[in-house]
Amino acid sequence: MNDFDLEAKLKSVPLPDRAEEYWENFPTQVRWQLHRAAPKSAVQENGWLPFAWKMSAGFACLIFGLLVFSQPLKATAGALFKNEKLMRQQLAELPSHLRIFMADEHGLHYLVAEKE
Repeated sequence: MNDFDLEAKLKSVPLPDRAEEYWENFPTQVRWQLHRAAPKSAVQENGWLPFAWKMSAGFACLIFGLLVFSQPLKATAGALFKNEKLMRQQLAELPSHLRIFMADEHGLHYLVAEKE
């Protein structure tokens, strides 16, 4: 059977008598049945992955909170500010300590040498 014969045969068959509401809902019904008949995916997502991400984020927040609000951090900051004058003096002298510019397999670096 060629295309012309098939088309003629299909056009000769009358449409079934249906209410107008049936034809309006027909596309929705077809989509619903296709969705219902669709095979479920064989790959199931691992339920542990989202749980692990949430636990990791919670742990990171806990560690951050402990570091920010802990006494050792405050003590370290206090010690830095107490010795601020000494630190500023040493940082100001740093450029005079840099004597040699060297290249190696890791790239270009300054070689820090003591004053003579």
